[in-house]
Amino acid sequence: MKWVLYAISLIWIAMGCCMILYTDETKNVMKSIVKGIDLRILSILPFVAGILFLFSASVCRFPWFIRFVGLMSLIEGTLAFSNPHNLYNRIMDWYLDTLSDQTHRLFGIITIILGTAILSWIL
Repeated sequence: MKWVLYAISLIWIAMGCCMILYTDETKNVMKSIVKGIDLRILSILPFVAGILFLFSASVCRFPWFIRFVGLMSLIEGTLAFSNPHNLYNRIMDWYLDTLSDQTHRLFGIITIILGTAILSWIL
């Protein structure tokens, strides 16, 4: 299951770099993905990622952190699938429309740090 953590870490690092360097373009791509695909189908991605995180936690130095990320991903997938009171759509509108470019860049920095940390914790 090391390859799962390697792949997710490298994807996070690449996404963080894109969020920092190409903020507007990354927001436009995220908007087109969120608005273009049915939310119930899109909710499969975080749910599957959460399951993969939970299964691959044993090949990491800090399995509690990987399990926590997996659990948060499962909760996000469940929230996106059920979408109570249109909550997930409001969160995505807030994230994609209201936040400033500096905040998106901050999230990019955090994403790069987490991706690098997970990459370095793989046994």
